[in-house]
Amino acid sequence: MKTLKIDFCGFWGSFKKEKNLFVKILSKHFNVEISDNPDFVICSNRGNPFEYMKYDCVRIMFMGENMSPDFTVFDYCIGFDFLEFSDRYFRLPFGFYFDDAKPWIPEKLDIASAKEILEGKKYFCNFIYGHQSSHGMRENLFEALDSYKPVVSPGSYMNNVNNEKKRCSWQEKNEYLKASKFTIAGDSIEYPGFVTEKIVQPFMCHSIPVYFGSTKIDEDFNTNSFVWCKSKDDIERTLEQVKFLDTHDDAYIDMLMCNPLHSEDYLVKKYEQLEAFLLNIFSQERDEAFRRVRYFCAQQHEKHLKEYAERYERVPGFIKKLRTLRG
Repeated sequence: MKTLKIDFCGFWGSFKKEKNLFVKILSKHFNVEISDNPDFVICSNRGNPFEYMKYDCVRIMFMGENMSPDFTVFDYCIGFDFLEFSDRYFRLPFGFYFDDAKPWIPEKLDIASAKEILEGKKYFCNFIYGHQSSHGMRENLFEALDSYKPVVSPGSYMNNVNNEKKRCSWQEKNEYLKASKFTIAGDSIEYPGFVTEKIVQPFMCHSIPVYFGSTKIDEDFNTNSFVWCKSKDDIERTLEQVKFLDTHDDAYIDMLMCNPLHSEDYLVKKYEQLEAFLLNIFSQERDEAFRRVRYFCAQQHEKHLKEYAERYERVPGFIKKLRTLRG
């Protein structure tokens, strides 16, 4: 079995290099070795700016935040955008990332189970966030729904729960989602294809999402399974739909029983395609796998980004200042 020398950088704090989506898929076909001198690096944009530039090997970017890929810097990218670029790009939004490499297969509910779930609801709706949105729609939806019935907000942003921490752990968030009929599930920006865990988590907890975000959300999810607020002008209609579902149990149960994905095998096929995408990359020898241009203007572009990354780590106070600017 071929040995792959790989490394990871720029991922979120809980990310484990030895146990993640990519290692689990690749380990089915290769002997995976985490190395300080890798032939391939899988990076994300959650870390320090441009820290992946210290790697001169083949670079594969996984977009954890909404940035479009710079193919001058990356050989391959997994991101949010709807685009095609030979064998260099694959679309897998962060909301569909699962460490165990098993695609989410929504539970099929029968009427009895759906009724039991509805009977167990404690809250009308929840709002759990750590910061404001760029468009203000999360806040607008909170205001509209809260004017009808109280919306519980136990997160650090717009907290209205009397607790000392004024924030939610992942476990606590899931408990609130399970106990809520509805969840305000708005992504922080409005961008076609940008789909995060905000809409996936409510589905997994059997709470109907009230969604705002990707203008192409219908290409990933079944629009009969959630309430889609499409614009600021759509808030009044959204509120009326929520009111109807809240006061008509049969309609609520019907929506709860809908398959949330665009098709039943949507994520199964997506993960099969992801595996094929990764196999194409890592089956090649290192020198064959390079795709980015490494000469002339592209070389200058890379040089400038490396210098920036080095200065970011070197200059006292620079990190704190940039993190403040990045929000």
